[in-house]
Amino acid sequence: MNQKRATHTRWLLIGIVLLMVGIVLSACAASAPAATSGPASAPKAASTQANYAGKKILFVDSYNEGYSWSDSVESAIRAVLADTGIELKVVHLDNKRHPDEAFAKTAALQAKAEIETFKPDVVIASDDPVQKYLIVPYFKGTNLPVVFDGINWDASPYGYPTSNVTGMVEVELIASLMEQLKAYAVGGRVGYLAIDTSVERTSVDIYNRRFFDGKLKVYLVKTFDEFKQAFLQVQNEVDILLIGNNAGSDRWDEAEMRKFILDNAKIPSGSVRDWTAPYAMVTLAKVAEEQGEWATRTALRILDGTPVSQIPLVENKKGKLILNLELANKLGIVLAPSMLKNAEIYRPTGQ
Repeated sequence: MNQKRATHTRWLLIGIVLLMVGIVLSACAASAPAATSGPASAPKAASTQANYAGKKILFVDSYNEGYSWSDSVESAIRAVLADTGIELKVVHLDNKRHPDEAFAKTAALQAKAEIETFKPDVVIASDDPVQKYLIVPYFKGTNLPVVFDGINWDASPYGYPTSNVTGMVEVELIASLMEQLKAYAVGGRVGYLAIDTSVERTSVDIYNRRFFDGKLKVYLVKTFDEFKQAFLQVQNEVDILLIGNNAGSDRWDEAEMRKFILDNAKIPSGSVRDWTAPYAMVTLAKVAEEQGEWATRTALRILDGTPVSQIPLVENKKGKLILNLELANKLGIVLAPSMLKNAEIYRPTGQ
């Protein structure tokens, strides 16, 4: 009887020991890293915000807040930079409303002072005036990385690219737009109507050389009323009208101009800017956000360590087709179903 009790006690003690060993092993397993089928996992990457903490980008815009193109570029920049921890500062040269050279040079000097005070890691420089008056005279060939957008057609007049400057060259989809318009025109004479600025003069010169063999008839005007007068003149002198930029006019009333054009249009018209869609039958617009996004992602590549010299120049590629059915109906034009299928339809504000 005593032997049976001793045996029972011995097995009881063995059970308790095994139970305690199991508890210890379970605790160790719970605290150990999970097993993997391959090499040990790499440490988790730091957050995007931590990567760029303390970094600064300065966006220098050639024009002004409230100018549709500039606002769209800036919006894209801010969207890309959201949650990165990067400090963004914006400077406007206001060259569209103040195109005289003395004003531009003064604005550029003020922007230069902002750069020297803010000490950005990268500058994003938008459109032509900022290159001419700020980047080329003061920062080209320096150690300050610069990413441009909005240079029309050709960056070589500024000596770009350089060791510290790269960017997106802005081209317009004129050839594609003309293919759309020719189907609805009675002849091949083409006119171009815009507010007279240095950028527009450069653009029409390039259009004439690249697309129209010098035969493009150009109407550059200074004021809202002159634009209306030239529009009437154009209807009897060409078969297709290209509507250029209306920014820089003494004033601009969208509703008034839209009604005037609707009342007086006799020929098909086209544009490459979304904000001029109220005045053109077919718009094949560049996408400002494409340029702002590309410039900002390129700035991030530079902050990640990619040398500017290893980032080639690119051209914008995206286009947005907008159809003005009011104008088409006024002209008795039935637009092709294939166009309607892929297009945004312009509708006046409030309709």
